[in-house]
Amino acid sequence: MKRKGLGIRAKVFLEIGAIIAVCLVGISIANSQLLESVYIWNVERSLAVMAQNTENAGAEYYYLLAEYEIKENVSIDLYDREDNYLYEGSGKFISANKLNIISRTQNDDGSYFNVVAEEGSTTQYIVYGKDFENGYHIEITAQKDPIQENANLATGVTTTITVLALVLALVFISAYSKHFTKPLIEMSEVANKIANLDFSAKCEINRADEIGALAENINVVSDSLNTALSELREKNEQLMEDIEKERRIEQMRADFISAASHELKTPIAIIRGYAEGLKMNVSEENESASEYCDIIMRESDRMNVLVLNMLEQSLYSSGVKQPDMTKFSVSEFIEDLLKTVTPIFEEKGVNARFIKGEDFTAFADKTQMTTVLSNIVLNACSHASGEKLIEITTEKEDNKIKVNVFNTGSRVEDKDKDGIFTSFYRADKAHSRAEGRFGLGLSIVKSITENHNCQCGFINKENGVTFWFTMSATEGKSNEN
Repeated sequence: MKRKGLGIRAKVFLEIGAIIAVCLVGISIANSQLLESVYIWNVERSLAVMAQNTENAGAEYYYLLAEYEIKENVSIDLYDREDNYLYEGSGKFISANKLNIISRTQNDDGSYFNVVAEEGSTTQYIVYGKDFENGYHIEITAQKDPIQENANLATGVTTTITVLALVLALVFISAYSKHFTKPLIEMSEVANKIANLDFSAKCEINRADEIGALAENINVVSDSLNTALSELREKNEQLMEDIEKERRIEQMRADFISAASHELKTPIAIIRGYAEGLKMNVSEENESASEYCDIIMRESDRMNVLVLNMLEQSLYSSGVKQPDMTKFSVSEFIEDLLKTVTPIFEEKGVNARFIKGEDFTAFADKTQMTTVLSNIVLNACSHASGEKLIEITTEKEDNKIKVNVFNTGSRVEDKDKDGIFTSFYRADKAHSRAEGRFGLGLSIVKSITENHNCQCGFINKENGVTFWFTMSATEGKSNEN
């Protein structure tokens, strides 16, 4: 999901900056509004303390008052009961102009504070007056204007410092917000990739706090999701393969039944026709009757061969007939097969030869592999043309022994390549029917080699085609492809 609005870094910067700015501006405003009052309160408190100390000093008041005037820059007047001066302040900062009272504050103890101003001038003074217990009366006068100037100066200084502090604070906040939000932004980017099923990115955050723990948990979640999705993907692929395999098996079963029905239909019809002819005494001649019986027997044998081949194919393709693994010489295995089918070669005028090389030792079910070699050789014999030459060779590839059966003649056409090892598939249907073949030989070859975890196939050559199959070369390697 696309992020809208300000990012977390900008938000942290603005929020913290706003808080600090409000605090600093508040401090500045408070200073400008309260500093004068605080200064005045402080001066009034100082004047009251001086008066109290003078009362407590007794006869030593003269030296104390002189010291106060010099040190505190004030003017002090002390009167007796008859308002005679006991001490008259120098009052160097006070002019001879008339003083008018601007404001007066009366305290509970009888003391008072007056704010007075010179007539015709803006100069103001703070006057503190108090009656002592011995009947004396004291008035202490301090100039107010310097206080105001100090307050204004302090406010200006405070404002300047506040602005500088705010600038420095914003710089600090910017650096801090970058440092604070960097791992959060990184985690957000990683989480966004995880949401898009990209588990390659990881949070590279090494911290011993909650953010570090969160980053580690995100990495754990990423790895767990990646593992779970990989397993789910593998299982889904396996399920799809199983479904496709089941579909192919079902299609093969339907094709097998259809083809078997088609193959059986012809001989059954022939047998029925000739049997009805015999029953109806179509021919009273013994020779004709004998011929009818021969045809019925031939078609019965043909159906028997077909049924046996179908049963054999079913046993191999279903995996019921598992191979009995033994070691045997490949050369002897080929030579024995050639001796068996020599009469067929002679009948068809085919020249077959085994180009013997190194004698390999195979590890397989010899009987089943004899069926494989026999079916491939008979298929080659059936399709051999031109020179009518069949050549058998062997070679070793890794831990497999490869047997090649080449025959001269026509090549496998493109339209037949996908179905050549399928049950009841015949590229040359008329020729195959004439020879009594049903198209099960090569499908049996494929089933047997697959049960051995081996392979079979063909390669078109310039003047013919080579069919091949493999066998395991060593014990314990039969399950390798």
